[in-house]
Amino acid sequence: MANKETKSISTLLMQIALGCLLIISGIWGLQGGGDEAVKAIRHVFDKNIEDVLCIVFSVIELVAGVFLILRLFVPLGTNLDAVLLLIIMIVWIVAIVLMDFLGKSGILNRGAKDFLTWLYNFAYHLLVLAAIIRIKY
Repeated sequence: MANKETKSISTLLMQIALGCLLIISGIWGLQGGGDEAVKAIRHVFDKNIEDVLCIVFSVIELVAGVFLILRLFVPLGTNLDAVLLLIIMIVWIVAIVLMDFLGKSGILNRGAKDFLTWLYNFAYHLLVLAAIIRIKY
């Protein structure tokens, strides 16, 4: 019984944290900044396509975050948040590959010079990915 309660409390805390993270990331992305996934999009695409994709992804992050928080209080009866989380999960995996391995601070480039910083960022990105997977499934 205690294990089930611990699991549901941990899932609840992850859902709140992930919802807040996505809401804030979406707002930052719409303001011209963004999280690592938006930075990865900017790294890969050209100016016109990059702006459109960053805005679309930021809106997806914002809506998914709001749905995650709302889902705690109101039974939504929709799988829209699951679809949005799937999109975010795919982009986040691509962002991990781009930022942590292929990017200018990636382990294949400059990241090997400051291994602890690279490892810390990689662990953070994996924690976010694990929370997305845990909340989605």
